[in-house]
Amino acid sequence: MQPDYAARYSLYEEHHWWFRGRREILKRILAREIPRRQGVKVLEIGVASGLNLYSLYPPNCNLRGIEPDIANAKLAAARGQVPVSVGTVESMPFELRSQVFDVVTMFDVLEHIQDDLAALRAVRARLALNGTLMLTVPAYQWMWGQQDIVNLHFRRYTKRQLITRLHEAGFRLRRATYFNTLLFPPIALIRVLARCSPVRSAAPRSDFEYPSGGMNVWLSRLFGFEACWLERYSFPFGVSVLAVAQNCQDGR
Repeated sequence: MQPDYAARYSLYEEHHWWFRGRREILKRILAREIPRRQGVKVLEIGVASGLNLYSLYPPNCNLRGIEPDIANAKLAAARGQVPVSVGTVESMPFELRSQVFDVVTMFDVLEHIQDDLAALRAVRARLALNGTLMLTVPAYQWMWGQQDIVNLHFRRYTKRQLITRLHEAGFRLRRATYFNTLLFPPIALIRVLARCSPVRSAAPRSDFEYPSGGMNVWLSRLFGFEACWLERYSFPFGVSVLAVAQNCQDGR
């Protein structure tokens, strides 16, 4: 992401409705996907400022994180006792190169990586046999907007495109669904209108800059409400895609 934007990202993570609602959804699904045995090894790739590390995972986890941005990695490490290393999925920190994990998570990370297939193969190399990968990505290239530019994205995905990439990397799909569906109509409309508008701002602005106050609280609750549905069911469309895949020996 752009450096000046990265400096504000921690505040967005803590307060913005999108992050708060997404945490509700991810926490519910992770509770079902992470094995319940004590000491299960979990690696979160791309922890940003680290709020997820201390709000998403069950207490039985032996948790670690990696983050490419040095400033964010320091913020994440300062939040508590979870070790956070500076690095990327393609270039694992030295202290993690020999480790194998039961679960790897990547929440809105893959779209930042130019060679996404190589990244997924690198993740699979760090997963135990039958280990779990859970990831989210932004949906639909036609929804490309200023948020993608500010975040330095390479692409957005359809559910089918993400499934294809996972299969190409040797994973077996366990589930895939769209989410952020209840708010999809207004978000899609805003994105389309912004792209059609003849007026362009001097510099791209993040969607996270608005809204605030009571509207932010209301949107957070509406988005987070999807967690109840997504525990058991899937959505046919949405602003984001979530997938859970398994590292099987033959990739099937």
